Amino acid sequence: MSYQLHSSGLRRNNSLISRIRGKLISVSENRAEIKAGLITYEVLVPGYLETELKQELEQVIELFTLEYLENLASNQPVPKLVGFGSELEREFFEQLLKVPGIGIKTGLRAMKLSPGKMAEMIERGEAKFLAELPGLGRKSAERIVGEMKGKLERFITSASLPAMALGEDDMTAVSVLVNLGLRRSEAEELVKKARARGVSGSDELVQTALRERGRRGAEVIR
Repeated sequence: MSYQLHSSGLRRNNSLISRIRGKLISVSENRAEIKAGLITYEVLVPGYLETELKQELEQVIELFTLEYLENLASNQPVPKLVGFGSELEREFFEQLLKVPGIGIKTGLRAMKLSPGKMAEMIERGEAKFLAELPGLGRKSAERIVGEMKGKLERFITSASLPAMALGEDDMTAVSVLVNLGLRRSEAEELVKKARARGVSGSDELVQTALRERGRRGAEVIR
């Protein structure tokens, strides 16, 4: 299987592992352990996802992954996995890595905010706010805004949705989506987005949520 290496060690094109589905054993210090069959994988995760995953311990989850090689300068580079909650979140991280001076570790430290909220800050030109994120400073934040502003509308999801309580139909729809393999936070986001469009009824909410997730290019595990 062919692949190319980014200067940071990131594997492009045909990664050997593009997603992992299994039981979440532990999560701490930006690392998650996932048991898939007889193998337990250590996956690096950004801060926003670590917070979400702490509510999913001992549950079956799915992460969309990137591979990279650490210690490229040595004779024994170490393969690592980085995980995200959806293909769209993974794609946002790849876009972030295109900014000069932003490597994998810097990008992971900076993503204490979800990709949707971070994209919103970039689109608003909030370089001063971004400079306060871990691993970034004024110059890096300004480069991120300069390189990415105007290109991130599709990443802005729940960050721009109004706060709303979930009703009985909403909770039923969320439960169905979780049973289909979605993380609860993603299921709630999709249901809220459908509600904001005027959709009602649990069945209609589920179908609208699945269509939206399909539009993003994700595949629901059945």
